[in-house]
Amino acid sequence: ITSEVSDKIYNEYLGKAENHAQVRDGLLEALGDSVFAFPAIEVARYHRDAGNPVYFYEFQHRPSSAAGVVPEFVKADHGDEIAFVFGKPFLAGDATEEEHKLSRTVMRYWTNFARNGNPNGEGLVHWPQYDLEEDYLEIDLVQKTAKKFKESKMEFWTQLTKQMMNKR
Repeated sequence: ITSEVSDKIYNEYLGKAENHAQVRDGLLEALGDSVFAFPAIEVARYHRDAGNPVYFYEFQHRPSSAAGVVPEFVKADHGDEIAFVFGKPFLAGDATEEEHKLSRTVMRYWTNFARNGNPNGEGLVHWPQYDLEEDYLEIDLVQKTAKKFKESKMEFWTQLTKQMMNKR
């Protein structure tokens, strides 16, 4: 990584930080965006552009089981949804009733997708197909649709990647 690239990343994520917590949060966001978010968006776009149905989501619920184990500044973490897919809240004594409901909902989405190639079903918030509008589902205790996941950050990484590729 060149100093020009690292300067751009620094300015985008840490340039306005005024304290240690903001530096930490900016660094975690930069790492998460570069390692998880941007690659996921790129793959979703490639599959969509190839004519395949894509359903994109962001899992936003911080599990109650994270209390005292995961630092408070960490919200929903990569892979947290997997416990809900497989019903862990029903096995864990510290899960809330809302988490039981969320687990049932997530299981229904995943089951519908496995069965039909489409996660939607009766009684579920509609999960839009990821198309040129880039609609996706935010999965939390209450699900809702949104558009263009982290739009400005994804545009930053798209442009940075193009610039890096052009310099090869």
